Amino acid sequence: TRQLEMEAVSKALAVLSGDDAHDLFTRTFNPALLQRESVERSQHREEASRVLSAVAQKLHSPRLATLAYQVKLDAFTRVKKA
Repeated sequence: TRQLEMEAVSKALAVLSGDDAHDLFTRTFNPALLQRESVERSQHREEASRVLSAVAQKLHSPRLATLAYQVKLDAFTRVKKA
């Protein structure tokens, strides 16, 4: 069974690394979609941070101010981990 698994993996790799697979990927991949999602998430994160900061100032809440700061910087933390 191990031999069959290795043969199947070899065949799958041959298909995935072939010219047809490369051509299909090149035709169907749209990097603009990835960028748009990233920009939208960034805008949502920025808006959430602004709302939290405004409420923190209004209520004089250091906890909310800290949360607003963390929301704003969370994206950078994920990048640093990678």
